[in-house]
Amino acid sequence: MERYAKYQDSGIAWLGEIPEHWECIKFKRLTPIKRGASPRPIADPVYFDPDGEYAWVRIADVTASERYLETTTQKLSELGKSYSVSLEPDELFLSIAGSVGKPIITKIKCCIHDGFVYFPNLKANKEFIYYIFSTGQPYLGLGKLGTQLNLNTDTVGGIEIGLPPLEEQKLIAAYLDRKTAEIDELIAQKERLIALYEEEKTAIINEAITKGINPDVKLKPTAIDWLGDIPKHWKIQKLRFFVSKIEQGWSPSCHNYPVSKDEWGILKVGCVNGDYFNQEENKSLPIEMKPKTQYEIKDGDILISRANTKELLGSAAIVVDLRLKLIFCDKLYRIITKYEVNKNYLIRYLRSSLARFQYEREATGTSISMQNIGQDTIKNLIIPFPPIEEQKTIAKYIEKEIARIDAKIAKTKRIIELQKEYRTALISEAVTGKIKIPDLVS
Repeated sequence: MERYAKYQDSGIAWLGEIPEHWECIKFKRLTPIKRGASPRPIADPVYFDPDGEYAWVRIADVTASERYLETTTQKLSELGKSYSVSLEPDELFLSIAGSVGKPIITKIKCCIHDGFVYFPNLKANKEFIYYIFSTGQPYLGLGKLGTQLNLNTDTVGGIEIGLPPLEEQKLIAAYLDRKTAEIDELIAQKERLIALYEEEKTAIINEAITKGINPDVKLKPTAIDWLGDIPKHWKIQKLRFFVSKIEQGWSPSCHNYPVSKDEWGILKVGCVNGDYFNQEENKSLPIEMKPKTQYEIKDGDILISRANTKELLGSAAIVVDLRLKLIFCDKLYRIITKYEVNKNYLIRYLRSSLARFQYEREATGTSISMQNIGQDTIKNLIIPFPPIEEQKTIAKYIEKEIARIDAKIAKTKRIIELQKEYRTALISEAVTGKIKIPDLVS
């Protein structure tokens, strides 16, 4: 893309050279920097009203939003509003806590607390300023090495930016609006494609573990509505007939960092959350604590989560390529199987939507964030079992198909990653004057 004819050195490390006609200016010269305020104590219900006119903005609301704030989970009463700072639609504000440095433009009437700063009487195009802060580059060098970025009214006001004339700001912001919308739509298309790939994986697995992989096989009804027909030569069994033992792990108090080589560690329940076993999900056992080695895992072990969120409850994996000395935690079960079942076939069933239906039906727990299943739920899982050799064939087929689809997903994710990198680079180059947008060239 074309560059400007002449440049000047801004003297600012993150900014570098800027077009000769741009001004290098401290942000506080463009606007007062004001901080939000909170009614205290914040938990007092007198400050809230579900029918209130002004929304109450929390850090979580900003984190969950993109460029615009369009909704929040709470609203303030008139009393609560009187102790806070109110903003009208189309005002720009900035997070200085939590999602530090994130800019956002409100589309609703709202009130902000002291974890935000806002800019009344901004003498610049707010969309252009939004794009500058969205890159994160103005904050470079503000924090000490190895420490969290800390922003306040003084540090934000002291940030130096490159500022073109107002009409040029508007043109650059409008150009970035169009281009980022195009990029975002492409990313959304790719994300929808990934969702379709995931649906394809689920369909392949469910078909294989209920119908097999022979399209001409004769079927028989099961009288189980959620299972449907299965091949005539298959049997429906409860898992208990193929399990010799189910063990629950051990969860001592551990360090909050992963284990080092030759030390003992305790697996976290997240080790089974992905498609495959992840031994890096562990915590270091204090050296003075004697490990209970009867809970040490080994290659080939089947682990399943007995306590987790609703979506992850029952996640399962086979331990492979073990390189560390690890013990499974008490939120995991270890399933010891008999010879009549192929572990790879079983793990595909345990991770399937058919098994998940049974977990959710039997789960206990008052909180959605932590559900539980007992050993009897695992033992009483209803599973269609083909002969052992057919189990092996089906498991290999599923692995091959999943690998094929995963390759497509990985390629699509890489495209998304590149588009996000391009988006960031485009914004950065446009708001620092490294490129001259086509609207200005024409």
